[in-house]
Amino acid sequence: MQHETDFDAVYQGRESAQNVPWVPWNIGEPQPKLAELEPQGVFRSDVLDAGCGVGVTSLFLARLGYTVVGLDSAPSAIAAAQGATEGHDLPVTFDVADLTTLQGYEGRFRAVVDSGTIPAVPDDKRADYLACLARSTTDDATLSILTFSRDARSVMPKGPTLFSADELASLVEKDWEIDRLEPSSITALLAPELGDKALGTDEKGRMLVPALLLVAHKR
Repeated sequence: MQHETDFDAVYQGRESAQNVPWVPWNIGEPQPKLAELEPQGVFRSDVLDAGCGVGVTSLFLARLGYTVVGLDSAPSAIAAAQGATEGHDLPVTFDVADLTTLQGYEGRFRAVVDSGTIPAVPDDKRADYLACLARSTTDDATLSILTFSRDARSVMPKGPTLFSADELASLVEKDWEIDRLEPSSITALLAPELGDKALGTDEKGRMLVPALLLVAHKR
């Protein structure tokens, strides 16, 4: 059975993720593999940052002129994201939301970005999550997902859910036509002793964890 992480507790420092006393996916910037998509024309306003966490991807896109809505179920993360906008006139809003029952955004978004969110969605609610994304998007919308691959288990011995390329494709192809589905990496701040099991490190010494990158458009 999938362990359901209390993400609000993780952001508050009351619960650890991957046995480190920090939030391992908070690297202070959007995932580089997602940021690389921006000059390729993948994102279009309005953008939904699904499971936005502390808002780094939302803020990255908003600073480039995109209108962005960042939603997350963790109030502590949303409070941090909202705090980061103070004193800045940016086209971004943040709100607490359950992305498996999302209402009120029907047909609004032309792009969705999922930066490591889908593996954190409980197994029995993942279809609801994807249905909400589809319902919230326009007919010409794009979907970008960066998620851990099955090869990441040696780096992360407990949770989250990991996917093969075929498994990820089967989840999204009901509503989305896949344009790209390829091996990739997620940059994370994990325990140093796991370094020899990762794909390597980047120029800042952060671990590169095996992942999949999917880009699709609405059917």
